[in-house]
Formats: sequence, structure tokens, C-alpha cells
Amino acid sequence: MSFLEIEKEIIESPKYQTLKNDYHHGLNRYIHISHVAKYTYFISKILGLDYISATRGALLHDYFNEEDYLDKHGLEKPRIHPFLALNNSLKEFDLNIKEQNIIISHMYPIGLIKPLYLESWIVTFIDKIVATYEYINYKFKDKFILEFIFLINSLRIKL
Repeated sequence: MSFLEIEKEIIESPKYQTLKNDYHHGLNRYIHISHVAKYTYFISKILGLDYISATRGALLHDYFNEEDYLDKHGLEKPRIHPFLALNNSLKEFDLNIKEQNIIISHMYPIGLIKPLYLESWIVTFIDKIVATYEYINYKFKDKFILEFIFLINSLRIKL
């Protein structure tokens, strides 16, 4: 089964499309999830694992909007958002136990739920690698460029 066939049911959801409006790691949540899911698909398939469940879990690991989170005052986002993602996912999709574990455990060890399957561990690692890459290349890069421009402009004024 191809990646496009796996993602089709999920990304066609109207709520899923709203993830394009949520800022996440310097991009939007939809793009972040897509990066994680594509790497998960290829690695899981190469390793001969349950790549369908792994990809579906990856596609849903951050399936929440800021509005979902804002209703949960006082709770830490890194620890609570896997529960929000799982809750949203279960409302719309039939998930097997592996997919549920992937979603709920992807923040381990920050989140306290430990991955139970190799596919869950793969999504956990890929999510951290992708998030780090995105932070460095998108979120902090813009900040660095603005600070550099400010510094250059400051030096010009002093000259």
C-alpha cells in the first residue's frame, strides 16, 4: 500500500485540514505531521514492520488544534497533547491498539506513557528528529536572521 493510499482517509477530514492553520515548530502542524509520517512510512516499510499502522499513528500523533489545548488550563502541553490527539483521533477513525499506542506514547520520555511496539519507538524517534530539524531550520533561523539584520543595522548607525 502506498503512502498516499494510507494518508487519504485521514487527511480528507475537515478537522485535519485545520491543522494547516496551527503554527508548530516554525511551520504548521499539518506539514510537521506530514514529515514525520513520510519518514515513518519509509523506515517502517524498509524494516518490514507494520508500516500501515505506523504511518497512520504518525499521521495522528499531533492531531489537535490550539483550541483543543487552550481549554486545558494549567496542564503542560508536551504531556497533555498526546491525550488530546488520541481523543480527537478516536472520534473520527477506527484505530487499532498499536496506532493508539503510537499516538499516546510519542512524547516519551517527556510524556510518561512508554512505547510498547517497535513502530511506536520509530515514531517517537522520528518525531524528535524532525522537530529538532524544524526548530533549527525554521523557527530559530528566522530569529537568527532578524537578530543579524538588527546587528548590522545597529553597526551602520554607529558608523
